[in-house]
Amino acid sequence: MADPLLIIRENRTGIDAWLVGGRGKAQPVQDLARVAYEDLETVGEDQTLFDAGLASVVQTIDMNRSIQVMLLLPAGRFYFRHISLPFTSRSKIRQVLPLELKTRFPKELGPVVTDFFRYELRTQQSTPLVFSGSIEEEILKSYHASLTAAGLKPVAIAPGALTMVASFLKQNKEKKNFVFLDMDGCEMALILVAQANVVQVRTLPGDAAFQLVDQTIRQMLLGVWQRFGVTDPFPIYICGNLGDSAQKGMYNALADIFKFQSDFTGQVVCEPELPEPLNGPAFVDVSQCLALMSPDLGVLNMCRGKYGSDSFVRVYAGYITSCAALALLAFILIMVNIHMDISRLEKQIDQQNQAMTAIYKKAFPDKRIGNIDPLLLMQASVGELTRGGSANADAEDLDRVQAGNILLDLSLCIPGTVDVQVDRLMLDKARMILSGSADNYNTIDQVKGFIEKSPFFKRVNIGSAVAGKGGNRVDFKFIIEI
Repeated sequence: MADPLLIIRENRTGIDAWLVGGRGKAQPVQDLARVAYEDLETVGEDQTLFDAGLASVVQTIDMNRSIQVMLLLPAGRFYFRHISLPFTSRSKIRQVLPLELKTRFPKELGPVVTDFFRYELRTQQSTPLVFSGSIEEEILKSYHASLTAAGLKPVAIAPGALTMVASFLKQNKEKKNFVFLDMDGCEMALILVAQANVVQVRTLPGDAAFQLVDQTIRQMLLGVWQRFGVTDPFPIYICGNLGDSAQKGMYNALADIFKFQSDFTGQVVCEPELPEPLNGPAFVDVSQCLALMSPDLGVLNMCRGKYGSDSFVRVYAGYITSCAALALLAFILIMVNIHMDISRLEKQIDQQNQAMTAIYKKAFPDKRIGNIDPLLLMQASVGELTRGGSANADAEDLDRVQAGNILLDLSLCIPGTVDVQVDRLMLDKARMILSGSADNYNTIDQVKGFIEKSPFFKRVNIGSAVAGKGGNRVDFKFIIEI
């Protein structure tokens, strides 16, 4: 049986805690406590409000058994971005992503911890995208230290709103396009889901008027309709504890949004019926979402690297040892095979040299070979006889390449505002190799487009484009046909 999972959701006012007995819909969800920070009587000098609230939660559970913990943080503590990258490898994306995100944050940040997932929307022009979430490492380190100091084993530290959406999708696999409004009391998180993929996250203050929520949802829907060329209607689901008056006000706002969707998409979008009491399809049962939560939901999880629940080496020590032994054996076999191949090649070379020596002596009996390669001697002798001593006289006269004009045109076609630095240029009759560095991959694509417009060049290929050793620039190499 799986270990119990302690789910802790923290916001500016306090902590909510639940204990899930296992995995699946049938597992009980025990509502442990709601710890309000303002009700805490004593907070130690070296304690934070979160530490004191966590201590109150720990007192209500049995710590004699192994308990895993998922910490759900407000979406406002994260920076969400979705960008397009020309890679499919997770390791390559993880290497390049920090460089691409560096200029996309609203302010200068210190070290951050980032997680991501890839998705692709099936539209007329399918575009692979990367959705990422980043949190300042100082904040993550503080929460992680508090959990471990309390004797808890963190397996996931994630945005609470996105985790609720992932659980809701697991529970309702038939729902693909919708807007999810998560309300935890301090802030509202609006998540737009298209084709079962999270594509946009917006946060609003907890006391935001329904008019502001209505306006934000309209902007999100217009953005996804116009960008991806789809006009599917989007139902709206609300997760949170709302009073009757708040639910009625929310229903009025939903009616306006449904009418807006009907007018824009040309499809009839009906508002949900108003049952008594208010527990209709637009409102999500929080307890069912909690029962399906697990660290492997595929959401953004900041428990990575040194903040992971277990060391990779310690968990897979046996497998690593076996793989290392097999790798060593394979390396030895490969080296033996290479040595045998080298020996066979050396024997073949000796046989060919002996045959060429015999032919040379037969053709030029009056000349001595010495220690010079007989093939070179034969080429030189034949050249002397046929071309008056020049072994390369039959080579075609190379046309003169107007190198000055090419370099001038190359300098003029790249604007001075583009952040690109050329380190090396090699030019011959048929092609030119240009290498250097740029600030990002988009700049490399722009430079390629500039060069292609020049009449001197037939084709421009990107030989390579990799992140530099410093991590701040991208090294590139162009292969240009003249």
